[in-house]
Amino acid sequence: MGYAVACPVCGVDGTSAANAAIAQSVPAEMAMASPPPMAVNRLAAAAATPPPAPHMNSAPSAAPRTPVLLPGQVDRTTAEREARAKIFWGDSKDEVLKFLMRNGFTAAEASIHVNEMFLERCVNIRKNGFWKIIYGSLMACVPVGAWFYFESIKILPIKIFALLIMVGLYGTYQAVKGTIMVIAPKSEPGDVASQ
Repeated sequence: MGYAVACPVCGVDGTSAANAAIAQSVPAEMAMASPPPMAVNRLAAAAATPPPAPHMNSAPSAAPRTPVLLPGQVDRTTAEREARAKIFWGDSKDEVLKFLMRNGFTAAEASIHVNEMFLERCVNIRKNGFWKIIYGSLMACVPVGAWFYFESIKILPIKIFALLIMVGLYGTYQAVKGTIMVIAPKSEPGDVASQ
């Protein structure tokens, strides 16, 4: 092979296996085409020469070979960062799993990463839900407090009180939504940042 060959999924170097396959197939093809004897002898000698045996005392290389990226693939760090963004934007688990596998992750690795990212998304949704419960409850108390205030001064401005009731209803809606986010964070669609 004129260049290194690597598995697109796991990144294992396959150059020696490719050379061996070529060495086995080339002599048979060349014999059929009856090439010059010198070329056949050289190829046969190369095919017959066994690969050098690894030394028992030699330690494996410390740094693994970096996998060769195919066109359209990104490195693992970038793929993880983009997958996390996709999860937080609300993409489905299957889509993110396929994205990671297209970028060199095995199915087991991709599944582990996606599950961790989904748990992180759920934690953030619950945190947002707690804040919605807090400020929604406070807003829901606004019309009650206004009622007692207006009762004490014996004046009830209808338009202002109607506006305060709308604030209270909106607060109640936020408190209910926050409760759902805390109880069932997986049911919340969309971007976490916009919740």
